[in-house]
Amino acid sequence: MLAAAGALGSSPALATDGSLYSYAIEAVAAQAVPDGQCSVAQTGASFGVTCPPMGTSFTGAKWQIDMRTPVPGSVIEALSWRAVRFHQTATSIAQQVLADGALAWQVAESDIPRSPSQPKAYQIGMRAQTASLRLWQTEARQQPNRVWTFLDPTILVRDIEAPSARWTNVPGDWVTGNQTQVEWQAADNFGSDGIGQQRIGIGGRGLYAAAPGQGSQSARLNLAGIPDGLQTLRLEVDGDGTGSAAFQDATLRIDRTPPSASIALIGLPADGVRATVSVADATSGVHDWTLRARGADGPTVASSTTGGETRDLDLSAYAAPGETIRFVLSASDNAGLSREVTSALVTRPSAAIGGAQATTIVGGDGPLGEPGRIEASGVPLPDFSRIEARAIRSNQTRSYSRSGRLLVPLIAGTYSQPLRISGRFLHPNGRGLRRATVYLLDPEGFSHGTTLTDRRGRFTFQVRPRQSGTWRAIALGRPLAIAPAVIQLRPLVTARIGARSIAPGETLRISGAIAPRDAGRGKLVKLEWRQGGTWRPLALATADRRGRYVLTYQFSAHAGAFTIPLRVVVPRDIGWPFLPAVATRVDVRVG
Repeated sequence: MLAAAGALGSSPALATDGSLYSYAIEAVAAQAVPDGQCSVAQTGASFGVTCPPMGTSFTGAKWQIDMRTPVPGSVIEALSWRAVRFHQTATSIAQQVLADGALAWQVAESDIPRSPSQPKAYQIGMRAQTASLRLWQTEARQQPNRVWTFLDPTILVRDIEAPSARWTNVPGDWVTGNQTQVEWQAADNFGSDGIGQQRIGIGGRGLYAAAPGQGSQSARLNLAGIPDGLQTLRLEVDGDGTGSAAFQDATLRIDRTPPSASIALIGLPADGVRATVSVADATSGVHDWTLRARGADGPTVASSTTGGETRDLDLSAYAAPGETIRFVLSASDNAGLSREVTSALVTRPSAAIGGAQATTIVGGDGPLGEPGRIEASGVPLPDFSRIEARAIRSNQTRSYSRSGRLLVPLIAGTYSQPLRISGRFLHPNGRGLRRATVYLLDPEGFSHGTTLTDRRGRFTFQVRPRQSGTWRAIALGRPLAIAPAVIQLRPLVTARIGARSIAPGETLRISGAIAPRDAGRGKLVKLEWRQGGTWRPLALATADRRGRYVLTYQFSAHAGAFTIPLRVVVPRDIGWPFLPAVATRVDVRVG
């Protein structure tokens, strides 16, 4: 029987090659001299084996040590040691290695060098739980005195079990800000030594990467660049060469945008007003809304948990004759965010003149805005039932789509920058609609100017758009003549270059800002260089909460003289409402 060599250490040794760990004397589970014809003296990692002169030396094992992997989920990849003999003539004994008790390798004693030569190093590969080194007498015969020393038996152990990882705390409620705290646990059979990098990301975008080791971990994640909605939060933990652990997913619910809300008013006779409430939230959903008269603390006119409704109201319940008031709509979503919007001014008639006088609405909101309310009020208007609209034109038109007989342009503009829009209204015979009043309305129905058509029915607006969507040029008649255009905006990106000529080894610095600020917050900005006909990334930066960014790149100190074409690009992400933008192109001289 093999006798126990001592207690095994449970802490892993340092990895030597990826997931290979080295264990020495602490991995020796047992050693023995089975037939009692030899003896062994151990000093640390040195084993001195002596077989005295024997009339007949029996065949079989004369000395053996067993080394076992001390960590579950691992295997022995190799056994190494050094050996030297002290007797002159090699005998009929062999040096053998066993893998899980099966013979894996052997060599005659003559392979072991004789002192004073240096001990010979051996390393035998295998894949086993137990590795044994032994001396095996190959024939029964008379033997002289024999002495060997075996030094530093060592096993190389490979970790074959991936680490485990699990979420322990992910916010269950809606996240309404750009920061959130998460917690998880990582574990491995080799402890922290068996765990590599730990990563957290959403949709391929990294939010956290570090190697904190085994145990409970936490991190505060920056969600500035992540769109609202139900997002899959993925936790990955690398092993020590065994590949990533099975990923752990959790659902993160993000809603940082209050619900959209609007009130459209139409004046009616006899102190009446028609209020159309529209509330929507595509992310967490509408929780409720309340419409009040006169102010946010005024009397409640209507409330609901649906997306909106239309009601005819008696203005006499809320305003005196001739008094002008507003309605205030407060809406909240299921994430707890709220929005408050104010209606256009509404004036209760002071007296009836020639019959019932309609309630007057001042200002505009709703898709058709002020011209829509005027047309609905019943006041006399010219007959536009046969008026046709020609496609709106702009020098920034990218394409057209057809809506019936009408071409609808897709116009690419820049946030808050001047944009010229023109169009034409015609009679059926092709003659221009002269001196018609034309409104230009944004997607929410607010007016951005009025003008009169010329003798050919043409009109022109100069506008600084701050909202993407369908804009409408509306000629005031009954029915309204409408010429739509879809405007898509790029962000306004400024760039300031530190120097257009720098020396090798110096750092190029480009700074700027993205407008609007809310759209620029947390946005990725790229510095690209042109190689042939292809633009390639050179440096990346993320805009701060005010939309400001700084790009830097250090050129090699050993670079020769050259000119490099550069550009600053703000790419478009999924869910981002703006078009990609190229802020500037510049040639920088190096050297």
